[in-house]
Amino acid sequence: MSTKLSQVQQDESAHIKQPATSKFERLLPYTFLLSAELALLLTGAILPLHGLWFHAALLIPLNQWLLFPAHLLFPGKELTPTLFQLKDVPPTVAQSWQATGLLLGAFIVIFVVYAGAIFYLPRLVRRRAIILATILLGTTCILMPVVLSPDILSYISYARMGVIYHLNPLVAIPRDIQHDPIYPHLYWIDQPSAYGPTWALLSCALQWLIELFFGPQNIGMMVLALRVLGLISHVCAVLLVWAIAGHLLRQQKIPLTPARERARTLATLAFAWNPLLLFEACVNAHNDTIVLLFVLLALWFLVRTTTIRPAAYIPATILLVLAACLKINVALFVPGLLVFIWAQTRQLRAAIITLVLYGGLIIAFYAPFWQGGAILNLLHANPGTYRAINTFPDFLSHFYNSIVHLAGYPLAADAGSPAENALRLASLGLFAISYCLLCWKTIGAAIKLRPLSIAPSSFTVLQLIRWMALAWFLYNILGSPWFWPWYTTIFFGLFALLEATGGGNIRKPAFLARWSSPWLVCMLAFSMLSLYCFHTWAPSTSFVAWLPGFRWTYLRGLWAWLVPPLTIWALSLVLHRQKSQAVSQKLINK
Repeated sequence: MSTKLSQVQQDESAHIKQPATSKFERLLPYTFLLSAELALLLTGAILPLHGLWFHAALLIPLNQWLLFPAHLLFPGKELTPTLFQLKDVPPTVAQSWQATGLLLGAFIVIFVVYAGAIFYLPRLVRRRAIILATILLGTTCILMPVVLSPDILSYISYARMGVIYHLNPLVAIPRDIQHDPIYPHLYWIDQPSAYGPTWALLSCALQWLIELFFGPQNIGMMVLALRVLGLISHVCAVLLVWAIAGHLLRQQKIPLTPARERARTLATLAFAWNPLLLFEACVNAHNDTIVLLFVLLALWFLVRTTTIRPAAYIPATILLVLAACLKINVALFVPGLLVFIWAQTRQLRAAIITLVLYGGLIIAFYAPFWQGGAILNLLHANPGTYRAINTFPDFLSHFYNSIVHLAGYPLAADAGSPAENALRLASLGLFAISYCLLCWKTIGAAIKLRPLSIAPSSFTVLQLIRWMALAWFLYNILGSPWFWPWYTTIFFGLFALLEATGGGNIRKPAFLARWSSPWLVCMLAFSMLSLYCFHTWAPSTSFVAWLPGFRWTYLRGLWAWLVPPLTIWALSLVLHRQKSQAVSQKLINK
């Protein structure tokens, strides 16, 4: 019997590795890769247009040939003045609306190609091809002449504070280096770094190397270095998604059928080619990509652990500490880790030791930057602690202020209005309740799993990943009223692991399966990337005619979170209607 099973598995593996036979199938991967490249080049030609008012990436020596696509496709069009170190002159509203429409169209093209790739390619490509194609697409993003977010410039300013001026970047503010060449390009000038010791050490080390080889005034090379670091982190994350998924499948003793292999390839490809992740890693160089890398490395250690000894979980704990010392909100994963360790070892002592180790390491990392408690000034300066943006509270507060003004009351301030404060607190309260219920349910489920048994419980790594994905999604939609698209990076990584393993091989209702499909997540990536269209000049300065004081940009919260489910719902209605018509036609023919 075992011989027959082994032979069947070998036959399946041989079938999986068979190359595409038809000429059309052999050319299809290259066609999609070329289409993705052309879509990125089109976007790279649109981004420098003056109407979008995005900031230059400060790649001054490379501008001449990096701007070739823009000059080729839009001859005579005015480009953003920051590309040439000229005085900032805002575009006209009409000019900006036109450029914004072009950008939205480019994003749609990118996602049409992306959707086609994840639909057709999983049975035609392998891991090596995915990695090589991702490197090519990422390199194209690295060479884009503008940034959609100015955060990368802030990263550079904080790194220069530490290396050149010997200041504490977690306490000092950019105003302290007003004479530095990076200062005129900064947006945030009155707040210290919002990122912890891990990022301070990484970025300062990178700045030290750039200064060593290229001199202290070369900002463009630091931009390239951060973008290359983002691409390397993204590619490593892709490899980890593939590796962790393989370990999870083996742990569940799931046969490697062609369908299962295609699901693993689809999830890896969807994560690797995700346009939002490529832009955030290789254009904006947001450090959330590195946070995800630490989280995936921690899961890689957990999934490879074959012993129930408490010491076996130390590497994963240290990696989650490094992630939290880069962005402190990653500490949301600690309860899940503690429950998992307790469920595996059945030792409360092991969970307590892990918690003490976790807290002690965070204190040790922050101690050199503490500076007599001055590090806490960030709580007053960071807008994330008192503002709302790109969320439901953001939309509802401005909509409420406009309606109240129509009733004859004075128009509230754009920032910090009573409505914004109240709705922000309500969102945080809903998150706190939801998160506590999620933790309580997880703890209760673990306790019911043979609490007196010395054998490992069924609270597996896969269940921990599912818990982490749900916790982070709740944080994104409720727990972070100050929200930006790159905050979803961790969710996309965890979701890729779930999809690669079939969500734990658990049967789900049809409704739930449809709404947790990769297509919903694909639309979420689209709504997040296209959110940048609401931050161009025209939506930020134009008002809706029948709502006084309500700018078009305030619709960003609705767009971010309602476009994915509404699109899938509309598509499902269309498909259901087509299916009903086909069934009716068959009955008529009979």
